[in-house]
Amino acid sequence: MELGQVCQLDRRTISAAEAARDGLDFVSMEHVDPNTGKIVVAKGSRTGDGKGLAFLFDSRHVLFGKLRPYLRKIALPQGNGCSSTELVPLLPDPRQLDRAYLFHWVRRAHVIDTLMAKATGARMPRADMSVLLSMSIPLPPLDEQQRIVALLDRAAEIRHRADVARIKSRAIIPALFLDTFGDPAANPKGWPSVTVGDLLCGATYGTSRKANDGNVGIPVIRMGNVTIGGELDTSELKHIEISGVERENAEIVEGDLLFNRTNSKELVGKTGLWDGRFEAVAASYFIRLRVKRDICNPAYLWAFFNTQFMKRVLFQAARGAIGQANINAKELKAFRVAIPPLDLQMNFAERVQRIKTTARLLDAVADKAEAVAGALAAKLFDPMPNASPFEQRVAAE
Repeated sequence: MELGQVCQLDRRTISAAEAARDGLDFVSMEHVDPNTGKIVVAKGSRTGDGKGLAFLFDSRHVLFGKLRPYLRKIALPQGNGCSSTELVPLLPDPRQLDRAYLFHWVRRAHVIDTLMAKATGARMPRADMSVLLSMSIPLPPLDEQQRIVALLDRAAEIRHRADVARIKSRAIIPALFLDTFGDPAANPKGWPSVTVGDLLCGATYGTSRKANDGNVGIPVIRMGNVTIGGELDTSELKHIEISGVERENAEIVEGDLLFNRTNSKELVGKTGLWDGRFEAVAASYFIRLRVKRDICNPAYLWAFFNTQFMKRVLFQAARGAIGQANINAKELKAFRVAIPPLDLQMNFAERVQRIKTTARLLDAVADKAEAVAGALAAKLFDPMPNASPFEQRVAAE
């Protein structure tokens, strides 16, 4: 059945001035969490300058963000309010369509991809809501819809809990560093101070060879593969064909640090610790640091570079404009760092490893929960004649 037969766009509006006078909370795209569909808005948030119009909504609606639909700004409001006109209230017929079922259905990749294919505007694409209303939605009885919603909600909750636990586990490392070694800004335990260069047996730039998307050659670790918190993210990789001395100079092994020398000013100096998960080389925006392990454990220096203190130091030291700042190898080697006893560093590194192992396990749980949710959606919402090949394959399994 076409969605438009069981759902309508509810375009009732209110002036911003009236909404402010009536005390209505105002929801814009930025207030919608794309992962959970929850509205995150400060109590008392209003319509700002009192100009323009807003859509009225209540707990019968699903709010659909038509601006850049790939962001999945889709919400289930729990009460009355008003929204930006980029958030269109969908009003399902409660006799035929459960609104939570609608919420899960419109968040599907197939629905979003269909809307993006027919969106208008290049830089700021907007969904054509008539396309959405013309799409076919499977419509089992209401009690079956509610059963489907319960299953998908459960899968989403598992994903959310895994994400929260993973984030908390990674937040432990900075606290552990401060507890073990003290604030590096003050060095309260009086450790000897040396330069970063004193701790290194090598500092080389990565390769500037052009990477390819065809999995040809060896993986190359680029800026996006190291997060602002210093974690590795190898979910998206490019490859490079490289050999001989050039490969040797750029190759990274377990324990190498990847110092991001060129980036926007606030990101210069983000530093990853390579764990040897596969053979790889570093891209030219990194300086590959190899430490003298008889005096320094790589995990200690990695955690030091990722302290708030060192991030401030790097921000102040980075040269260049906001768009493209830089710290070179000579400048990097000149930074000073307190060097605790090696056995204390080793103990810290072992604890960091246990935390990272836990975080990887939680990542796997979160990924599995997401896959389960996707597979459930594909099976429970099918048959759909225009389901994606991936969804058809999952449904057949």
